[in-house]
Amino acid sequence: MRKLLSDITQRFQSFISQRDDLALVVISPAGNNLPLLKILEGLEEASTAELYWIVPDDFSDAVAYADAVVAAFSTKHEAVRLGLEKEGMKPWPPIPHPVLDKGHPPAQRLRALAAFSRELLPTTAGGAVVWVFFPGQIANPTAYAALWKEVLQHEFPFPWCHHLRFIIRTETADRTLRAVLANTPRIEWFEPDLSLEAINDAMEAEIADEAVPEAERLNLLLIMASMDCTNQRYPQAMEKYERLLRYHAPRGNYGLAALALNGCGEVYEKTGNLPQASKCYEAALIPASHGETPPVQIFLNVLLNLANLRQTQERWVEAEAYYDLTQKLATVTRDAPLKIRSLESRGICQHRQGKLVEADKTWNDGLVMAAQLQDVELCRSLLKRLRQHYARTSQTAKEREASEQLAALSQ
Repeated sequence: MRKLLSDITQRFQSFISQRDDLALVVISPAGNNLPLLKILEGLEEASTAELYWIVPDDFSDAVAYADAVVAAFSTKHEAVRLGLEKEGMKPWPPIPHPVLDKGHPPAQRLRALAAFSRELLPTTAGGAVVWVFFPGQIANPTAYAALWKEVLQHEFPFPWCHHLRFIIRTETADRTLRAVLANTPRIEWFEPDLSLEAINDAMEAEIADEAVPEAERLNLLLIMASMDCTNQRYPQAMEKYERLLRYHAPRGNYGLAALALNGCGEVYEKTGNLPQASKCYEAALIPASHGETPPVQIFLNVLLNLANLRQTQERWVEAEAYYDLTQKLATVTRDAPLKIRSLESRGICQHRQGKLVEADKTWNDGLVMAAQLQDVELCRSLLKRLRQHYARTSQTAKEREASEQLAALSQ
């Protein structure tokens, strides 16, 4: 994985450092935006010569897109300008009128904006301004392609775009931009492979590489085990979790041993072997709660798995006790939504045992918290349970109140 990300980083850095080409078109699905933008942000943080402007706004049409780009730039520009003035330093120059004028064509505004951004470089000797356009959604690929066709036009020997680099995303499945820019000079193309298969291959290679520190390889093994489980590759996931358990348990790595046991339990549960899943979760409780300062998040995850399993098995007394513990630990981890969901589930377990007064109080406790968080979905779920409870117990006034609150939520 480290090498995979390193290769992508080097590809971006190579484009930014070179002086011949203007644009790098990145062919990638929107789902890869986050890791790719993280890589580019890392390059920005490490750079001393380049100035980066990263634009993640969606594209619907050229006019709205130019408005959004200019507005975001103006906000950052003004903040820096005021900061420089406050420090008694020379402020940035004002943004030119053609950039701000919405009457100008969007391509012209973006060209003028990029050209102006050169003036903000500390020095143009070896430096460049890197514009990154990575919309999450491209609603109109034809308009998107036409915009970049016009923006990237330039003429020699004195091109308007010196000291500028454009990194522009296009969808993997869409070939509109590739067709429109096919004959445009000084454009590079890059299709980074962040598919599940590529990530798996990269991590497998690092796990097998003895030059990589053992701790790093085992961390990768844990990630791969989780990915295997998520993608229903259960035998492979079990093999990795068992390997992790064999390594960490003898060494007294209690938290990681608990994680491995918990992972084994999840595999057993998803493959229908509930008795074995129960044994793994119960075994995981021991290392997860070991010592004066146990890993609270790991302990919480194991407890939640046990609570959910006991609810599935309709072992209501045990499930209630586990949900009570999870809601208390969720307070420690400051996970309010989990605390509320645990209270809701504890109320279900109490209700199924005939503990109607306790269930009523538990659900109302959860409802108060959900209202404080202004979490509409959690409020709705708890109000539905309370309304049903009041209907079955002939508490007409309270049933009507719950119905009115539900109606207000919908409005």
